[in-house]
Amino acid sequence: MTLKKGRGENNKKLWLRLRSELKTAEITEAYVSANDVYVDGLCHADGSVVINPQHQTVDTVIHELLHRIYPERSERSIRRTTTILRKTLTDKEVQEFYEEYRRRRKKGKPRSADL
Repeated sequence: MTLKKGRGENNKKLWLRLRSELKTAEITEAYVSANDVYVDGLCHADGSVVINPQHQTVDTVIHELLHRIYPERSERSIRRTTTILRKTLTDKEVQEFYEEYRRRRKKGKPRSADL
């Protein structure tokens, strides 16, 4: 994995550092909740990281399903609707939606999004 051409030297150094951290950090995937605030991830004082897979996945699924429902709408409009809708969901609704997504998803081969 390499950065695209045209990126600054500082970005390249940061990318290398991030890749190094990814190899050495203790990373756990787990549901995270904090008083009705959406938490995508945490970095603890000891350097361990917890990633909540549900929130980003649910955001992305909502976004893509909105494209399916409203193919004529702009990307900006879909992003705005996703954000507004997502802020109204409870943790329980996010969990239920995520579980339904997991039941329905199919595993596929990697593919290019280039059109």
